[in-house]
Amino acid sequence: MNNDLTVVGGGMPGICAAIQAARLGLKVALINNRGYLGGNASPECRVNIAGADGAQEFNFYARESGIMEELRLENLYRNPQGNPYLWETVLLDFVMREENISLYLNTNVDEVVTDNQGHIRYVSGSQIGSEQRFEFYSPYFLDDTGDGTVGYLAGAEYRVGREGKSEFGERIAPDEPDDHVLLSTLAWYSKDTGRKSPFVLPEFAKNLDVEKALEYREIPERMPGNTRYEGYRMQWFYEVGYGKDQIRQSEEIMQNHRELVYGIWNHIKNSGKYDSETYDLEYVSSVPGKRESRRLMGDYILTETDIVEQKDFDDAIGYGGWSIDLHALEGFFSKDMTTRHFVLHGVYPIPYRCCYSRNVNNLFVASRCMSASHVAFGSTRVMATLAVLGQSCGAAAYLCKKYQVNPRQIYENHLYELQQLLLRNDQFVIGKKNEDEHDLCRKASVSASSVQRFALETMDYSISLDGTFGFIVPVKESLSQIDLQLQSDTDTEIQYSVYTTKKRQNYGPQVKLFEGSVHVPKSKTFDWISLPIHCSTDTGKVFIWIHKNPDVRMGMCNDEINGLFFLEQQPLNRRTTFCDIDTLEVKKEMWRITNGLPCFRTTPEQSIYGPENLNNGYNRNYGLPNLWLSEPSSENESITIQFEDVKSISQLHLVFDSNLNYLYDNLEIYHNFNVFPTLVNDYTVYFKCESEWEPLISIQDNHQRVNRLTFDPIETSEIRIVFQNTNGAKRYGVYEIRAYS
Repeated sequence: MNNDLTVVGGGMPGICAAIQAARLGLKVALINNRGYLGGNASPECRVNIAGADGAQEFNFYARESGIMEELRLENLYRNPQGNPYLWETVLLDFVMREENISLYLNTNVDEVVTDNQGHIRYVSGSQIGSEQRFEFYSPYFLDDTGDGTVGYLAGAEYRVGREGKSEFGERIAPDEPDDHVLLSTLAWYSKDTGRKSPFVLPEFAKNLDVEKALEYREIPERMPGNTRYEGYRMQWFYEVGYGKDQIRQSEEIMQNHRELVYGIWNHIKNSGKYDSETYDLEYVSSVPGKRESRRLMGDYILTETDIVEQKDFDDAIGYGGWSIDLHALEGFFSKDMTTRHFVLHGVYPIPYRCCYSRNVNNLFVASRCMSASHVAFGSTRVMATLAVLGQSCGAAAYLCKKYQVNPRQIYENHLYELQQLLLRNDQFVIGKKNEDEHDLCRKASVSASSVQRFALETMDYSISLDGTFGFIVPVKESLSQIDLQLQSDTDTEIQYSVYTTKKRQNYGPQVKLFEGSVHVPKSKTFDWISLPIHCSTDTGKVFIWIHKNPDVRMGMCNDEINGLFFLEQQPLNRRTTFCDIDTLEVKKEMWRITNGLPCFRTTPEQSIYGPENLNNGYNRNYGLPNLWLSEPSSENESITIQFEDVKSISQLHLVFDSNLNYLYDNLEIYHNFNVFPTLVNDYTVYFKCESEWEPLISIQDNHQRVNRLTFDPIETSEIRIVFQNTNGAKRYGVYEIRAYS
């Protein structure tokens, strides 16, 4: 089989790599050793896809865009119930609709043939069922096996286990290096049958003493209402495999998993501590969800310091944000905390040099076996983060073919083109903006029918300032004061502090700018009280820390506006696993978003949501919100794009607001919609022909963030897009419009 790119592994990185490469015109072989796509997100393993937005305090607007977002939005539209089998049909549809992808399921690659110059010539594998063996030839290969199997068989440099503190200066690393890795988990679910369902512990499961471990571990009650599995079910910390080789001893580990699952189920069914008489096992996976084994070394090894300091890389092609999440070494049978989530300050860039082998010259690496230290791996290993890297490698492979070079030479000679290509395909590259010389909108003049004013003045209810609150406000350059609606039954004052962030992608209070207090007079009415701010910032936001005063009430409105957040500092319970990344101590409290927003107005009034954002180079929140937002309206709203002169146009790219701040897990149900309300639903594109507006194309029932419209070329100096309705939001939101000839 001859292709331009061979992708071994059908997990989320491999899928996104294959789709991206195929869309750019490469012939791709996608090979998976299981019958289902998705890897740990498959219907076998059933792990929710987590990414940079999960388990964090201030990772706002961090959900991954690009192909990963397309897949998530399609799944939400088709499968709001979170059915893992329907999720896999989405993956299969996306792969099979690409004519340039040849899919090989149930095909295990077990042979890699290289030349004497560090190149893979071909990989070979046998397909279960068909009894066929295939050889896959291509100039470029991508390892999405998780275990780094292709790299290992090709002689790639790799590591297993934990580095010691001294190697990279990592505070979280152990004092001395060792072979320990994060362990795997086996998925299982139960259901209420409505009748007695007895359980007899099988003989093979009697070797494992589950009861002894429960002195340090807790099996939770069933979890109704927030998942499609309203019974007892697998918890991620049901881990085994301590001290074992995750690859060579995989069958032994699998047997340990069976013993643990049935031992836990025996405890639930027969200990008398659970109301489980009518519950029966519905599903037990035949394959564990593996976390860590080999890591293939690239030209750069990502470390704890890179992640914590959010190091800016010139060759950034993706980003992470999941906490540094390192589990108890002995898994379920450990006496230690189940895990420690070292909570980061925000998302961090991941360099391209981590995504190809340093000594196998034509091998991309886009999975949990990417080039990182064990500590950094604790953050990078989650699937949405790796999917972004997969898509980036697919684009890099396209450039490799275009210039007839190897992956390293893309870094050396074609990095700018790669990053611009990623931006065009809805990837977020921290700090980079659209500079595509072919985008006709970049120099166009953009106007809109209305713009959301940066103020909220109608009060719907009030709250007592009986806690510690934070108000995040977008700021273009400087802010003199902010007015809040306050009321008190006594003469009093409120104390407040003003902070900004260290990075444009961050949202937490990191750098203090101002500290003040303001008098709140006794009054029965809510009055506008001015809080002097006197600050400037180049990070696009300020964090106003309002200190506790239960004598004061603040006016609030039932509204949501992109870029504005109201938070309360809340204590964490004693079982928390969240740790401060600076002190490494267990956190006692965290900021959490609350419903509603304070009524406010600013001096000077900020121009945040104007149509100039549509071609400012950013298509998502970075520093500022970077989107056009209309006034609340039940009427049509429009955007008009006026070019410098008559242009020939055959493509439009529109990027809508899919609420990238919403934490959406593909297999969980805790939402009551199947399309994000903030997305534009129906719209029509017009173009000016002489002096008349002519309809060009109409879109109905949109549920995607990015719409790429292709049509026969038109000659025009103006385009107008008229929006008829959203999917439920009261404002229209658009991040970016591009036009191409």
